[in-house]
Amino acid sequence: MIQLPDRIRCVREAYGLTQADVADLLDVAPSTYGQIERNAANASYLSLGKVANAIGVSLLFLLDTKNTQFRE
Repeated sequence: MIQLPDRIRCVREAYGLTQADVADLLDVAPSTYGQIERNAANASYLSLGKVANAIGVSLLFLLDTKNTQFRE
């Protein structure tokens, strides 16, 4: 099973997005997004929902760490 921070990174990369791209979509500093991605297990569902929306997937898809496919 993949860890949530790795899942977020892999999905983001599969969609061709950088951390800076997602930070822009979220209207936060790249360092802030980096912290969310690194500490995803401690992020709120609201924050994770915003990340999922920004990278174009559902929150359920993002949280499905058993799923090895990175495209919804």
